[in-house]
Amino acid sequence: YIADRIKDLLLEKGVKSAMINLGGNVLCVGSKPNGSPFNIGIQKPFADRQETIAIMQLRDVSIVSSGIYERYFIEDGVTYHHLLNPKTGYPFDNDLISVTIISPLSVDCDALSTSVFGLGLEDGMKLIDSLKDTYAVFITKDYQLHYSDGFLDNIKMVEE
Repeated sequence: YIADRIKDLLLEKGVKSAMINLGGNVLCVGSKPNGSPFNIGIQKPFADRQETIAIMQLRDVSIVSSGIYERYFIEDGVTYHHLLNPKTGYPFDNDLISVTIISPLSVDCDALSTSVFGLGLEDGMKLIDSLKDTYAVFITKDYQLHYSDGFLDNIKMVEE
């Protein structure tokens, strides 16, 4: 919500190019001043903060990631993270380690990233595929990237 309001304020002030970075929430206002897209990386889970698993070229959209790799601990071989299943009170236990949502509104991305993570790969993908102008990349525990319908047709990936 805050990222969307910051974008509104910047647009009111005549700003045509900006990147708002609120941690796991990034919002691109337009494109770079030279007209080229912003390069936005998806952090490689459990790796160095600067290591990416994918880089996208984006204009005028928001990107939000939710994953189990920043706030967690391991006890007796079990990984406990902050994405909790409301039915059990325990962390979601599915095959996902990260979900990244791309959509025009940051508030939508934020809500979807956590809820889609909880749905898991198959049901989460169905939800994203039902939404207009909304795309996702799911990262499973085997570090495979799974793209929603239309993702690769609408979002250019950069070779690393």
